[in-house]
Amino acid sequence: MTRSLPSSAKDYLDMLSRRKWWIIISIVGISTVVFGVSLLLPKEYRSETLILVEPQKIPDEYVRATVTTDATDRLQTISEEIMSRTRLANIIQKFDLYPKLREKKSMDELVAIMRQSITVDVLTDNKPEKHGVGAFKLAFVAGSPTVACEVTQELADQFIKENLKVRDQQAVGTQQFMSDQVLVARKQLEAQEEKIRQFNAAHLGALPEQEQTNLQLVSQYQSLEQSNSEAIDRATQQRAYLQSMLSISGAKEKTVQAPPTPTQLELAAKKKELAAARQKYTDSYPDVIALRADVQALEQQVKSEPPPKLEAPTSIAAAAGPDQAEQFQGQLVSINSEIRSRTAREAELEGQIRGLQGRIAILPEVQSQFADLNRDYQAMQKNYQSLIEKESASGMAADLEHRDDSEQFRILDPANLPTKPSSPNLLMINGAGILSSIIVGLLLALVVEIRDATIHDTLDVERYLSIPVISAIPAIPGPAELSTTRLKQLPVNVS
Repeated sequence: MTRSLPSSAKDYLDMLSRRKWWIIISIVGISTVVFGVSLLLPKEYRSETLILVEPQKIPDEYVRATVTTDATDRLQTISEEIMSRTRLANIIQKFDLYPKLREKKSMDELVAIMRQSITVDVLTDNKPEKHGVGAFKLAFVAGSPTVACEVTQELADQFIKENLKVRDQQAVGTQQFMSDQVLVARKQLEAQEEKIRQFNAAHLGALPEQEQTNLQLVSQYQSLEQSNSEAIDRATQQRAYLQSMLSISGAKEKTVQAPPTPTQLELAAKKKELAAARQKYTDSYPDVIALRADVQALEQQVKSEPPPKLEAPTSIAAAAGPDQAEQFQGQLVSINSEIRSRTAREAELEGQIRGLQGRIAILPEVQSQFADLNRDYQAMQKNYQSLIEKESASGMAADLEHRDDSEQFRILDPANLPTKPSSPNLLMINGAGILSSIIVGLLLALVVEIRDATIHDTLDVERYLSIPVISAIPAIPGPAELSTTRLKQLPVNVS
């Protein structure tokens, strides 16, 4: 016959009273075993150090750091570098870590164990100059407090050195990159300046800034041409007058050389321009080629023209006397010479005016080409100046990294020497053992109670025998209980 579960609080209390030794033995036995096992567990000691992330001491408005990466990302990169296989293997060999495991496990397995023993906890800071990191806590767990402290200090030193190395590499790399960019920009700027010089030499006299000068020269040359033409007209009239005077006087004839034609004068002027251009440029230069073609065309035109007619012979009258005839003759020769020189001057002025007008005509095209070259030059010059400023700033930032004024890691709390093991947690283990023993004892008492077929009270009689109980004899107390009852019933005498 099995007993059913207790149905009331009194039943449970009665059960606990009857099975108390089962519960006590379970609690004592299990707690003792758990306590003994906890004492045999290997002890581990945790050493910690607090590293402060100090911002740059010099304001950014004076020297802007080239290392602008987020400190959290940089700390993650440094952590991966420090926890690499090579670094941790060196630390294992240096401090002789895990001596009992070296014969059983490979170095990779030991490194994996050590990685699990290292923790890096970031303490965030909302200040913008710290990029979200105010400090971080570095900890290492080992079987010896001394080893834990030494390894934690070694890891902290490597974090500080690696941070300085990373920042220095970034600063120096930035400075070198900016120097290379400045060199490239300088070469581009010099090449553009050379293009502008060649363009100015190729279009000398037809540059945009010479437009006003060319217009003024055209006006001056036109005025000179008009004056020269008027002088030729006056000389021609004077020559006609002298010829008529000599004809009336009936003097002897004297032949005077006829003046050159306008085409011949223009050919002479073009040859002079061609000779001057060849002194400045090569034969493949566009202006030289154009002048050479003009000279050839004028030479063909001169050959095709009829020969110039000589001036009509002048008769000098002997009746007027030799002195007066000689005087007229000399004046006539002088006027003919003046006409020839002024005619040549007129052709020269016309050539110069045509040249200036040609320069003015191509000015819009030249101005457009020059604007393109100048626009590129201005952009390159602006870029070059900007790169010069950035190179200077990166140089100052690199110098700042070599000093103690840049952002750096500083140990705020050195690695502590732990006095108590961090694991196992004896209080937690023993508490869990006691709680488990109580649960086991209660379950054991409940199982024993259910399997016990003994009748303890009238309720058990009615429950298991299914007969009503008419009367019940109370339990007879033992001698000790009886003595206690009698003492309680004695009257108290108060004197």
